[in-house]
Amino acid sequence: MWLASRFSRFCFLAGLAIFLGLGSSYSTELPAAEDPDAILQQISYKVADHLSHLPNYTCHEVINRLVSPLHGGGLRQHDRVELEVAFIGQEELFARAGDTHIQESSISKLVPTGAMGNGLFGTHAESIFLTSAATFDYAGIVDKDGRKTYRYDFQVPVEKSSFSVGHNGAEAIVAYRGSIWADLNTLDLISLEVRADQFPPYLRLSSVREQSEYTPLRIRSSEFFLPLHAQLEIVDNLGNLSVNEINLEQCREYTGESTVMFEGPVDRASDNHKSSDK
Repeated sequence: MWLASRFSRFCFLAGLAIFLGLGSSYSTELPAAEDPDAILQQISYKVADHLSHLPNYTCHEVINRLVSPLHGGGLRQHDRVELEVAFIGQEELFARAGDTHIQESSISKLVPTGAMGNGLFGTHAESIFLTSAATFDYAGIVDKDGRKTYRYDFQVPVEKSSFSVGHNGAEAIVAYRGSIWADLNTLDLISLEVRADQFPPYLRLSSVREQSEYTPLRIRSSEFFLPLHAQLEIVDNLGNLSVNEINLEQCREYTGESTVMFEGPVDRASDNHKSSDK
């Protein structure tokens, strides 16, 4: 089972990182709490403003996969998957753990079985904030993980969706809904939840839920909010539950010449790829 949304690098990185600390024309003066439309507009402006400063990144990805069969009596560990993932240009690329030659665009080729999410750390934020696909309802000021936040619920109909869900060799674009939480004082996006429960019968799915938690991380002299922790929950039409607990580690800027190849062999002897953690 895999999930993906089809966007360019610009929108992919919207979910990958919300950049902080750069000088810009963005105003830090917050509108009154009783004006939720103005608050949402400023959150969207901040996301858009920060996107233009995002470089390419690579991280070590650790996925603990758990399953709960219909008659299994609770979640149990299925396996642990470790990969290298890079966010480069218009592609999300993968490699086996420890491999510096990151060149595989399909995660299913490295992990052919079990539930996996392709693009879980990106894609949704751009569609939600920077297009007209989503409609919002203000849900108020709420506590989220010990922080005061603005919460908004949203919906994206199937005719405006780019959320592609695949299961057992079948694929479909589906409608989805969810919630976003932004810090009350800074308007930084700190959590994003996406849910889907309307699928064509041939997908044989009941529900999909993605939750990404954004954490500040300093790389070089700048601070980023990265979705370093995420959870993917999938329920099929028989009631079987699959859960992926996903963590990004050792995130660093992807710099220098790269041997990323989209087709054809790689001459590893002449590789000048560099990945630095400064």
